[in-house]
Amino acid sequence: MSHSSVLYRRQLITNRFRFGTRLFTEDKMVKRNNLVEFARFLFSVLVIGYHVQMSFSGNGIDWFENGALAVEFFFLISGYFLARSIEKINAKENGNVALDSCRFMGNKVKGVLPVHLTAIVLMIIVLLACDLSNAGSLILKGLPSIFLVQEAIIWNEAYANALIVPEWYLSAMLLCMLIMVPIALLLRKKIKGIFVVPVLLGVLGVIAVIYGLCTNWAFTTTFVYDLRAWGELCVGMCAYHLSVEIAKKEFTKPTAIVLKIIEISGYSIPVILGVVPMSAGLQPVGMVVAVIGVFAAISITFAGKGVAITNAKVNAAFGYLGGLSLAMYLFHPVIISLLDYAYTGVENWAKYLIVFAATAAGAVIYNLIAFLITSLINYIKSR
Repeated sequence: MSHSSVLYRRQLITNRFRFGTRLFTEDKMVKRNNLVEFARFLFSVLVIGYHVQMSFSGNGIDWFENGALAVEFFFLISGYFLARSIEKINAKENGNVALDSCRFMGNKVKGVLPVHLTAIVLMIIVLLACDLSNAGSLILKGLPSIFLVQEAIIWNEAYANALIVPEWYLSAMLLCMLIMVPIALLLRKKIKGIFVVPVLLGVLGVIAVIYGLCTNWAFTTTFVYDLRAWGELCVGMCAYHLSVEIAKKEFTKPTAIVLKIIEISGYSIPVILGVVPMSAGLQPVGMVVAVIGVFAAISITFAGKGVAITNAKVNAAFGYLGGLSLAMYLFHPVIISLLDYAYTGVENWAKYLIVFAATAAGAVIYNLIAFLITSLINYIKSR
């Protein structure tokens, strides 16, 4: 390698930023619209607020009462990228459904495994330090969650007994994708991508009917959440195909403005509904509004027809915040558990403040350490 190439490589590394599991160079920062990454961060905050209020909520109505609807965003965005991956895999020559499915799932697991294991270890440390007499029992009950299979319908109590309860989203997503991906790849060889989605929904309906007949329609909590995951992943897949069609269109200025309004509303209305005090009985309505809003918003964003973040620094900041979302999503139960064990007298407002601040700080530290380790590994490999 020439001296100039070495200097260029070092400069590229110097100008590189790590946002979660993604790497962006400065030129890509300008081109990439990180509005959806900022939305990812906001919906992570909703989840944190929801679990904070659950830890002290009584019979009253509290802020973040409906913060759980943030999960709709995460399922839809996962469905979008699932559909995009299916199209990319299908475009390859001489593809193998079994190998491609295994490779896809391996990459998915690899993306969440480090932060998942870190959160699990931190929670075990809290249990051993604060509740040693019950720690063994709690850890044994949480074994399915350690392997992210707590949403398998054979363990109806595994959801509530998980060491990191919010990881039910990851478990449901991975288990559904484990079935959906090979089916989608097989179908894609025969039919267009947009027609894969209704077939997957039909498969979901068959599974639901068979399960209902076998259990006298007594659906377990885990199975209901799996149905929710599968259905909303399919909605996210539809968003991908809609975004492809929108991207092909040229719109008049008034229409372009309307699309931007729909996009921002699609992100902001679910966030507002998740934050403001509202009866829990309205949660199903909030979920529907969230699904519709996020579906429209991500379709417009990824089509490149939404609000453009032209300021490189703002775009970079949005990307960085989005990169914190997974660690924040998984670390906040550890902070809440520590407060519940060690600081039971903390005021509610202070609990919000402490959990938000500590979770964000933990995510920043984790991402920094992960970046340094990755950089060191890449440096060693390049030598």
